[in-house]
Amino acid sequence: MVELHSRKYGAELYGNRIRLVGMTSSTGRNIVDMLIDLPADHIGQQKIDHSGRMYLAVPERDAIIKHVRISADRSLDPDKLAQFELIASLLDEQDRYYLESYEINSGRERLAIAYNRREIDKKLEFLQNCLIRPSGFRLRSWAMAAGYKNYCRKNGGRLICLLDITDNRASYCFIEDDRPIHLGAVISNAAISDTASSKNFLLDIIATIQYQLLTYERLSQSVPLSVIIISGNRSDQSLAGGIEKGLGIKTVLPEMKTELFSGDVLPEAHKYLVGLGLTVD
Repeated sequence: MVELHSRKYGAELYGNRIRLVGMTSSTGRNIVDMLIDLPADHIGQQKIDHSGRMYLAVPERDAIIKHVRISADRSLDPDKLAQFELIASLLDEQDRYYLESYEINSGRERLAIAYNRREIDKKLEFLQNCLIRPSGFRLRSWAMAAGYKNYCRKNGGRLICLLDITDNRASYCFIEDDRPIHLGAVISNAAISDTASSKNFLLDIIATIQYQLLTYERLSQSVPLSVIIISGNRSDQSLAGGIEKGLGIKTVLPEMKTELFSGDVLPEAHKYLVGLGLTVD
């Protein structure tokens, strides 16, 4: 296949800021050469290749996520079946949502997702006015998993947990044998304006991971969690240490594939797994 668009972007809007990842394939291989985090009202000053493609990260709070067990009947379309079950559980009309589903658990389940169309359309319009209209969007935690798989060196055993913490937003994704099996977001009312609030947010993160390990059937019956890998603009060794102390599970920063980044962006690359995953087909 000949790729006609040599540039891809991953965009994430949070608060009044935007994070942007840029990847080029013009040299014959994919190289990430842009990682920026700046106020959203300054983004119009950023130079963008308008012939490129952009993809948007959608936070879990703007989506409804449902695990759907898939029938062994091969005559049934698993994607349509998953979306049908999700639609049946929605309280609003179907046309208020964008729908999709992903295969998980070796095809025995699908993750059905309904995105809030109104919230998505507002973000698409903003990016179109400031940069270029996105070609699509992806759930934040699923993008994080794609970023890890394609841009990081493997770490840990059969079961790992990815955790992206950006501002007061935290998404998680459990991966078993290189496949996502469970994902979601940390629900927290804690702000991050001071030390006490940051501590409360950390406690909410720890409690959420503990709860998922105990209550989600696939995780409670699985192999032990071997490592937690953290990304996002708040990821550093201090945060990793706090999570490791609270959960008793090894917690580290991702090890990036250095050959996929230009030298000037590499030091910050571990903070951008979500945006990096948006550049992956």
